[in-house]
Amino acid sequence: MNVAILTNIIKETDSNWRFIFESPLFDSINFVPGQLVQLCAKPGMEDSIVRNYSVASWPDGTNKFELIITYLEGGAMSDYLFKEAKVGDEFVYRGPMGIFTLPETIDRDIFFVSTGSGISPFRSMVNWIAENGIETQNVKLFFGTRKEKDICYYEEMKLIQSIFPNFEFIPVLSREEWKGKTGYVHEHYLDLIDNMKQKPLVYFCGWDRMISEGRKHLSERGFEMTKDIRVEIFG
Repeated sequence: MNVAILTNIIKETDSNWRFIFESPLFDSINFVPGQLVQLCAKPGMEDSIVRNYSVASWPDGTNKFELIITYLEGGAMSDYLFKEAKVGDEFVYRGPMGIFTLPETIDRDIFFVSTGSGISPFRSMVNWIAENGIETQNVKLFFGTRKEKDICYYEEMKLIQSIFPNFEFIPVLSREEWKGKTGYVHEHYLDLIDNMKQKPLVYFCGWDRMISEGRKHLSERGFEMTKDIRVEIFG
């Protein structure tokens, strides 16, 4: 287990907050974009809490990492982070670890599909690709949420879109009319897939129901797990 100090809390949206941690025992943290950490709050106490979270930052040569966490009413960890945690608090963590990562060679389009804080691993991957000039086909990030005020990393994604020509950020709102896409996130990437000659590689991260629905839609279109679909479930 490694030590992590909470160094900043950023209220990204009402229900999604960013928590920045520093690992003082290391000069830098090396990991693969898309991996997760197992975070322990109140370590050593009887009521310690352990949860897994995808890392929302990317390897940048520092000893810091970022998590974006959705508030879940009654959830022990989110209650603690949103209501009690403060800058300077000490946590312990294991990782980063996991295999929810990019292929070694990106030889077809990639669709990232997320809801809420499920955007975490995709933010990591997209920034890593953009900063390192990784050669890709088209990369599209679909983000489903209720209202415009709930869109995570909106300005950052628009900036990356302006400098990364193969990248497109596609937020989809289910409870509000606006200038962009509306309805449910599935219909928008399926519309594209139904008109493509080659299957994209589709990554899902978010609530179990969203992922189950997405896998069903893609299975009906001949997509196969691992080969064409990769998933990370957080609830």
